Amino acid sequence: MSDEKIVPGSVYFYAPNKGAAIFFTVAFAVSGLYHVWQCFYFKCFKLTTLLTLSCAVLTTAYATRAYGSVHYDDAQVYTASTLLLYIAPPIFQLANLQILGRLYHFVPYFALMHPARMFLTFASITAVIEILAVMGVAYLSNRSLPEKSTQMGDAMAKASLVLQLLQIAITLLMLITFHHVSRQGKITKSPRVTRPLAILYTTTGLLLLRTLYATIYHFTTPANPTLALQDQNGPALPSILLREVYFLVLDSTPILLTTILWNIFHPRSYLPADDTRYLAQDGQTELKGPGWKDSRSLTETFMNPFASLTHRAAHEKPFWERNGYAFGRSGRVVRTGGQGGRRAANQTHSQTQSHGVLGAQA
Repeated sequence: MSDEKIVPGSVYFYAPNKGAAIFFTVAFAVSGLYHVWQCFYFKCFKLTTLLTLSCAVLTTAYATRAYGSVHYDDAQVYTASTLLLYIAPPIFQLANLQILGRLYHFVPYFALMHPARMFLTFASITAVIEILAVMGVAYLSNRSLPEKSTQMGDAMAKASLVLQLLQIAITLLMLITFHHVSRQGKITKSPRVTRPLAILYTTTGLLLLRTLYATIYHFTTPANPTLALQDQNGPALPSILLREVYFLVLDSTPILLTTILWNIFHPRSYLPADDTRYLAQDGQTELKGPGWKDSRSLTETFMNPFASLTHRAAHEKPFWERNGYAFGRSGRVVRTGGQGGRRAANQTHSQTQSHGVLGAQA
């Protein structure tokens, strides 16, 4: 790693640290394999497959970068590693949203939108982010392209990062809103809600840090640094481009901490495998419901993902309002004698206690 000295012939402008690249390769490989084992152990392939996929992408990215640390004049290796490094963070963010959706399943009466439809909406946005990132980085990393193509790639990469920041901001707003209404309903007394919520806050914050770094990097670095370097009268290249330490501390480390946190505080340690099981309004009893239903088409959902909550038929009550529990004044929970509420509570009491022990052990 250079001290702001440009290494001749290096497409990185510095000599990448081989030891750091190998460390992150091994770290993401171990975390990814542990996620695979946890998928089998918790039987939660649907919930955390995206975490495994992200680790696989980053393992390949840093293995390629380790090779590039020796062959730092190889533009194709640089392009491949950079593309993979930009693909993974949006997948991690989508994994967070999927876990938030499962939290919505578990506490449906405080959900801001239909969980599955929420995931579909943000998955579509993530697809746009990925397309912009791949095309943008592909143009930018090929410094032999004409200036017009480089400028177009720069614009696409910046648009991708701005969309990522917007998606993260919306996620944080949803977390804060869910946390606020859960506190009013006394649901935050349950560790099965507070612990995954705390990890979602932390990992989303780490992803925000990484995306802010990447955004500052792109907005302060010339689209074609090689041409800028040849301009004797132009401004000096920014330190964020010439020193690898910024990348390792502000990009690699936050993403690694994100996957490790989900290894340690796995969402299935707190949330049930069956997404039709949910927490009653008393914050203690686990019930089994019919699950979320939405008869709208995918197009209608994408155009208005909140409509399933705001345009419910007047005669139709959500299943959690027919479970025998209700929020009274000052957030106090009262028994309403709803149909099936007491029977369902008795059937799931032992399972609730076993989940509580599992959450406490985690």
